[in-house]
Amino acid sequence: MRAGLKRRIPQITLLVLIAVVAATVESVVWAAKGSSSHRAVRADATAKSAVLVAGGQRRVARPARSARAKAPSAAPSRVASSAKATTAASATSAVGAGVDPDLCAVAGNATLTGGVSVPIWGFALKGAAADCSDVAPQLPGPQIDVNEGDAVTISVHNALDRPIEIEAPGITFDPGPTTAAPGATVTLTFTATTAAGTPPGTYLYESGADAGRQEAMGLYGALVVHSSTPGSEYGNAFAFEYPKVLVLSEIDSALNTTVSDGDPATDPSNFDMNTWKPMYWLINGKAYPDTVNITGVAAGQSMLLRYANAGIDNHTMTMLGLRQTVIGRDDFGLANPFNIVSEIFPSGQTQDAIVQIPPGTSGKLFPLYNRNLNLQNGAFGSAGHSPGGMMAFISVS
Repeated sequence: MRAGLKRRIPQITLLVLIAVVAATVESVVWAAKGSSSHRAVRADATAKSAVLVAGGQRRVARPARSARAKAPSAAPSRVASSAKATTAASATSAVGAGVDPDLCAVAGNATLTGGVSVPIWGFALKGAAADCSDVAPQLPGPQIDVNEGDAVTISVHNALDRPIEIEAPGITFDPGPTTAAPGATVTLTFTATTAAGTPPGTYLYESGADAGRQEAMGLYGALVVHSSTPGSEYGNAFAFEYPKVLVLSEIDSALNTTVSDGDPATDPSNFDMNTWKPMYWLINGKAYPDTVNITGVAAGQSMLLRYANAGIDNHTMTMLGLRQTVIGRDDFGLANPFNIVSEIFPSGQTQDAIVQIPPGTSGKLFPLYNRNLNLQNGAFGSAGHSPGGMMAFISVS
């Protein structure tokens, strides 16, 4: 019994921390409940911060949405070193709307909380090297932003030692191959319209080969088809000023470490997924306290949270001091949106939720965390074990 209590102490400590934060914000939140209204949509490019221009040819220009008319200030330079880049990128880059995504599937390493390094496979923006040797995998993969009405071409260069199979549930690709052998490239095309089978909404793209093991290794990312109506999704009455994508996932380092031992008998393809036991729970590729707070939203504004569960586990996400209104699931708008405090996100599902930030909450932090209590890092008893896990804060400006 004492041993069980000892194992629970990190979680209890973290829950106490969450409760303290909740107590700080709750009185303000409920005092302000029902008093706010939606502000006008800001015509800026906040939704696509840190946009990188992917390799490949830019498509013929189309009329830009007013909320995205502001161009990035500069395109960051590509990594041009001939040395193999193996460490996962610290921040997920994005492929801006109007740019055809040119990606690599590569092997590398991700640094987890506590300095733990694990091998991963992941997607990255293609660099100058034809064999993708100058790029490192990102966790999650680069966010792909598409405008409603765009004709999109996605190219993926396979730098892994095994075939990949690209899929994006809910997106209707044009007929053609979806697999790429080692060293080969696969190109997929689709049109981002409801009539063509790909309406506005939130999607996941991933490699589904090796019976799901490639996704578990990190080959996944978010794809967003933005509505032609700025600041609104699914044609409903809910407007928002600030959108944010949250990719949920987890890592079982026992699977990932089989990559580096060189033993064919422990190749990830042979890993028994019945023994799957995650030790790290991630939001946008990071576990608390390394998660990045959700910033940029002001008191009195509303935000659209685009959840995408790229993991194998189901996750229940909870907010303290705020409520969410679910307006869409799996790129389908809901005829009857509903309010939630906690919501289960099944494996592979995407959900879109509006969060109204009450007036008078500037400078406040609102916890967003996993209600399944996946709030620790590393295995119990290990040197790297610590409180943390799937948690971040909404920081109101």
